[in-house]
Amino acid sequence: MKKLLFLALITLLITSCGKDDSYDPIEVDTQAPSKPLSLTASEQTETTLKLSWTASTDNVGVTGYRIYQDGTALVGLVTETSKTIQGLTDGTAYNFYITALDAEDNESAPSNTLEVFTIAQPLTFLPELSQMGVFTGNLSDLNPAQGVQLYEVHSTLFTDYAQKQRLIRLPEGQGMRYNNTDLLPTFPENTLISKTFYYNIDDRNPALGKKIIETRIQLKVNGSWLVGDYIWNEAQTEATYRETGSTEAISYIDINGQTQNVNYQIPSKQDCFTCHNSNAQTFPIGLKLRNLNFIPSYTNQNQLDYLKGLGLMQGVNSGNTTVLPDWTDATNYSLEDRARAYMDINCAHCHKPGGDAYPAVNLDLSLETPFADSGIYTNRNNIIERFRSVVPVYRMPKIGRTVEHVQALEMLEEYINTL
Repeated sequence: MKKLLFLALITLLITSCGKDDSYDPIEVDTQAPSKPLSLTASEQTETTLKLSWTASTDNVGVTGYRIYQDGTALVGLVTETSKTIQGLTDGTAYNFYITALDAEDNESAPSNTLEVFTIAQPLTFLPELSQMGVFTGNLSDLNPAQGVQLYEVHSTLFTDYAQKQRLIRLPEGQGMRYNNTDLLPTFPENTLISKTFYYNIDDRNPALGKKIIETRIQLKVNGSWLVGDYIWNEAQTEATYRETGSTEAISYIDINGQTQNVNYQIPSKQDCFTCHNSNAQTFPIGLKLRNLNFIPSYTNQNQLDYLKGLGLMQGVNSGNTTVLPDWTDATNYSLEDRARAYMDINCAHCHKPGGDAYPAVNLDLSLETPFADSGIYTNRNNIIERFRSVVPVYRMPKIGRTVEHVQALEMLEEYINTL
């Protein structure tokens, strides 16, 4: 009888509990924390950087944060909302994201992924060209090293009929940026620009070899451009950094089979500053966006679009900038366009506001300057006389030319005669 009463009581308790709406069973929290937000980086050095983020929330409390570097979790959890990462490589891109963990070891969704660069060691001019990382293999083959990009310009600067190879090296993962002008883009820190001057032994057959004279290099360091020159030895095995100018006797066979002799002038460091000067600061000359906006010989694609595809150019394409006319192309450009383009690339670095020859000579030869404001008409006779001259103190340009540029002079005389 007692056993029956006990069973009845148990049944009543179970039934009552089942009908009690206020009963809440204990629930185990299986929800992950909210993801960390606003991951940013600061205080970058060559080997360290500081990550910071906004705290996550969770019902049972966030116990720490896990940092992922390039997809791999770093050892240990971080209990604060910032962390200094050490042991990195200078001038290198890294990708980071953060997750949060709670007491149940639930892991949140990842934060935003942040790409960040450590600061590169500032570039400097080393004693030998082979140390600068411009070329690979046999130095005289002029094969660009990995990460060094060939480029060409649409309208070229004349240097006593010398051939030129133009190269640029940008820091890994960074590119030149459009800054709302068809002139120079914005270059990242530690950009290297190289231009090598040489003569073919015989222009009719370049495979016969070449005589390399100099490799001029510009470095962007701490927001300013530095200039340096490497002079090649007679054996063509190395080039050595030098700041003084000199004259080198060159003999070569031109495209018509005629032997040409040139007293080639290697510029001094001060000569480089004279031409690359604008408002007492140093800048590149040829790398204006409008002078890159064409199809070069090394690809069948417009050069701006090609460089953009490689990640070396940002915010610009062939459709949103103008073109500097090729002064040699009489088929596609007018005589005036060709003459103004030639004077822009060969003369305007000195003859413009901020240039070395302005305002002593009231002549602004920049392509964008309207003809009425250029001073070309007023100085038309002087322009031709000085282009024709080879007298060092009188010729124009004074630096980089010792012989008459016959084809250009004919074109300029024809243009001046139309004014």
